[in-house]
Amino acid sequence: MEMQIREATKSDYEVVHQMQKQVHEIHTMERPDHYMMADTTLDMEYFNNLIDGENTKVFLLEEDQPIAYTIITIKNTEERPILIPKKVVYMDDFGVDRKYRGKGVGKLFFGKIVEFAKSIEADSLELGVWEFNENAIKFYESMNLKTKMRRMEINL
Repeated sequence: MEMQIREATKSDYEVVHQMQKQVHEIHTMERPDHYMMADTTLDMEYFNNLIDGENTKVFLLEEDQPIAYTIITIKNTEERPILIPKKVVYMDDFGVDRKYRGKGVGKLFFGKIVEFAKSIEADSLELGVWEFNENAIKFYESMNLKTKMRRMEINL
């Protein structure tokens, strides 16, 4: 069966939640100072607001069932005289079901999201990635993303 991309609906909550929980587990293991495991890692009201949102989208990649998801926000830069106006697609979340990782699914899906961003005339696609997540960093670099800025911390 061929893989296809589609916008998620509210009825996709459970399947998106299950994939998001897999991603959350990675973060919980590596940053227990920041993340806690919970039965619900994706709030249904938040998900429904994403589906209804004017500037948010949830996309799914499906074979015979959803195997990857992404949550994106379409943002316009703040209007200030010192800034060049930009339309940015910000990837809040990206995950591939663990059974499909390492099979090219993420690259295919990410490429489709880049195509979507170009189709709405975005200037860039941006995302945040934790320093510990070397696999994700390598993946994003392989998709031609470059580090734009660093967010640093000191524990007090």
